[in-house]
Amino acid sequence: MKYILTVSLFTICLLDSTILKSQQINQKEKLQCDCLQSKIRFDNSSLEKIVIHPEEILNNPDSFWISDSAYQLVKLWHQRVSLPIPMDQWKTWIQSFKDISVEEREKNSQLIASRNMLKKEKEFNEKAVLYLCSFLPKDCPINTTIYFTTAIMASGFQMGNSIVIYGANSDKDNLFIHELFHQGFDRYKPINLEKGSKNFTLNQIYNDLQNEGMATYVGYRALYEFPNYDPDPKRDDYGFLQDTLIFERLHDLLNTVLKKVPSLLETEKGQKELQDTLWQIGSMDRAYYVIGCYMAKVIDEKLGRQALVETISTGPQSFLHKYNSLVDDKLKVFDIFE
Repeated sequence: MKYILTVSLFTICLLDSTILKSQQINQKEKLQCDCLQSKIRFDNSSLEKIVIHPEEILNNPDSFWISDSAYQLVKLWHQRVSLPIPMDQWKTWIQSFKDISVEEREKNSQLIASRNMLKKEKEFNEKAVLYLCSFLPKDCPINTTIYFTTAIMASGFQMGNSIVIYGANSDKDNLFIHELFHQGFDRYKPINLEKGSKNFTLNQIYNDLQNEGMATYVGYRALYEFPNYDPDPKRDDYGFLQDTLIFERLHDLLNTVLKKVPSLLETEKGQKELQDTLWQIGSMDRAYYVIGCYMAKVIDEKLGRQALVETISTGPQSFLHKYNSLVDDKLKVFDIFE
């Protein structure tokens, strides 16, 4: 499997690059496709404030958290992942900028990288919009602002119509592609993902698998045009995908917890255990990203791009069933609905 996936990575990147460069979209075609009218903006004002004017922030931290556009989203992210804000540690991070001279602050690598990306906004839009729309329904525009900031606990995240990127990742254009895809995906929530609907929790689990998996796959195939990705070895999803032992371990871990879902949902204690386990295995251990990416890859290669895109609107069960119908039993993802 390792050899096959490694060769496939090169072939995929080369193929998508050729397609991207050969497609000529005229104005008429653009007007007929809402997705192609997408607009992506870069904003590094939060990062500029923290690095250049830390004294002002430390004088009134609460005001900064309330008024800064990026930090309004950071606060919501902490609520979403149920992670307390480490305010004392955060103040220490801001203090580290105050402790250096203004000249040194101007040389900050995060700040320089974000300023460079602002200069490339038009070029990024021209390439990224065309590429992303090949994985999304035509009536799915992505109109968003990517905020660059620092002193946060996430490498990057999507929240509503906005994206926040940690300053050290300001030049990681492949990470932007991943987060931008989430925006398009989230516009198409099927009816069975509405709270209160039948099997909402079960569908949400597979939705998270599909969402993170497809976003990872879109980034994986974008490496030729957008080669800069998060180098953290704990989040090396592309490397994990090509490592047979890691892939098999994550596949087994995911299936093991999926088989326990019905029984765990029966009690409040079990529901808390399920939530914690899925967070650890799916997000921290990267099973959602790696296994979901492989599922998207199989559907795309065996059924075609349109079949993969259709699963966004038809929902996670469709994504699961299409994949399982294409692989041997040992590679199937456990289906709670059977």
